[in-house]
Amino acid sequence: MHPVIARFLDPELARAALDQEASVEAAGPQDRAFIRAAQAHPEQRAALLAGKSGEPEVETALVFLAAHAAALALEQDASLAEAARKARHSLREEGASEDQTEAFLASILLEEAFGDENEVDAFDADFVRETLHEVPALAALTREKLDSLLESFLRGAPTLLDSQAREQMGKALLETAWAEGPTPIHSEHVETLLASQVKAGGEEAQEARLRATVELLQMLAKAGLVGPTRLVKLRALLGDDDA
Repeated sequence: MHPVIARFLDPELARAALDQEASVEAAGPQDRAFIRAAQAHPEQRAALLAGKSGEPEVETALVFLAAHAAALALEQDASLAEAARKARHSLREEGASEDQTEAFLASILLEEAFGDENEVDAFDADFVRETLHEVPALAALTREKLDSLLESFLRGAPTLLDSQAREQMGKALLETAWAEGPTPIHSEHVETLLASQVKAGGEEAQEARLRATVELLQMLAKAGLVGPTRLVKLRALLGDDDA
C-alpha cells in the first residue's frame, strides 16, 4: 500500500491535514498532496469533514481522497515520477481530462493497495511502475488496433473448438475489462470470467476456454497491454501451472 494511502485512511490524520489548508506551503509533502486532492474534489472533502469516523460515506471519501493524493505524490517519488509523467502525458494526448487522468492513476494505486487477497503492508513500487508502463499502450489502443489483435488471435487457433473458445473468451474478457475503455486487466476481471464463462459447460469446453484465456493474456502481454508481473498473477488465478 502506498504510504500516502496508508496515512490518510486515518480520518483524524486526514482532517488534521485539511486544517493546514490556509498555510498549505508550510505543510509536509504528504499533507500537501492530500490538501490538493481535497481541493480538487470538494464533494469528497465535504463528506469527510461532515461525517463521523466509521460512517460509510466517510470511509468512501477517505479512500477516494487518499488514492488521489497518492497519485499526486508520485510526482515526488524519484523511482516512479518519470513513469507517472509518461502515463499522464499519454492519457492527456489521447483526450483524457485532468480528472480522468488522475482517476486512472489513482485506480492503479488502489489496485496495488487492495487488489490482493493477502494483506501486504509494504508498497509494491515495482508493480506500480510496471503498470504505469502499460498505460501508454492502453491509452493508444483504438478499436481498429484491438480488432486487428483479436483477428490475429482467432487465426492462430489450432482446432474448431479452440477457435470457438478464443472468440468467446476474447469477447467476454474485453466486455468485462474494457466496456468503458482500456484499463489494466486485474484480478476481478479474471475472477468474473472464471465464474461466468470458463467454468460453464463440459470439461473439454472448460479446458479450451481456460487455454484460450491464458493465450489471450499472453497475446496482450506481447502487445505491451499486460505487464509481466501482472501476467503471472492473472495466470495464477486461472490455475495455470506454468505461471
